[in-house]
Amino acid sequence: MNRLLFSLIVVTGFLTACQNADNSRPVARVYDKYLYESDLQNIFLTNVSKEDSILIAKAYIEKWIQTQLLLKQAENNLTDKEKNVARQLEDYRASLLIHKYEQAYVNQKLDTLVKETEVEQYYYSNKDNFVLSEPIVKALFIKLRKEAPQTPKIKEIYRSKKQEDIQLLDNLAYQAAIFYDFFNDQWIPFSVITRQLPYTIDNIKETFSRQYIEMEDGSFIYLVSLREVKEQGETAPLAYITNEIKQLIINARKQNLIDQLERNLFIKAKDDRNFEIYK
Repeated sequence: MNRLLFSLIVVTGFLTACQNADNSRPVARVYDKYLYESDLQNIFLTNVSKEDSILIAKAYIEKWIQTQLLLKQAENNLTDKEKNVARQLEDYRASLLIHKYEQAYVNQKLDTLVKETEVEQYYYSNKDNFVLSEPIVKALFIKLRKEAPQTPKIKEIYRSKKQEDIQLLDNLAYQAAIFYDFFNDQWIPFSVITRQLPYTIDNIKETFSRQYIEMEDGSFIYLVSLREVKEQGETAPLAYITNEIKQLIINARKQNLIDQLERNLFIKAKDDRNFEIYK
């Protein structure tokens, strides 16, 4: 179809439909299938311009045409057996209804409170399943301007574990640092640190052994103190995967509820003689 003619059909056919009482005029045809103005009434967002309405209508019509062409091709080339989708549709409907009911049942019955003792028990019973896929660290990261007056002192003490040095570092870094974070003393992927550095780290094992990183880039100095490290392949510490374990426990509870629901329904139906298995 000529694109100009197509656009004229959209403009004159659809937009006037919003003003006319009769919306039964076709706006497109594919073989013996028609798309009518009334089919387009619910595709528009509110407060859109006439130009945007034209674009939306045009895209919808083109998609409808494409779908009808593919459907016609499928009908012409598939066997009657292949075209019989009634069983598939019924199976899909059944699966969808069952899923929705199970979700509603689970949402009503599920206990989402997970105790620390449950998390610990799950962790120690399944430690072999919690292997790190990447290195993780507890770290301090600082980015400074070279000319900042506090920089020499910060470089001197940022690796110290003495409480007085840590307190002094906090005071100095908050005054002078462009970026300063100790990540709430939580385990984080080492990649969180490396993404913020100007250069790649070629030897991670050596860096972990050294327990610090110092880099310079233009006007900036990057300082990293690695307080604790866990390498790829080691068992993840409990604190790092607590939330993951809680979700695993909740998921297991969901499955148990569904299994219990299915068992109870089966037993009740059997007792009530609501089903039979014929031999």
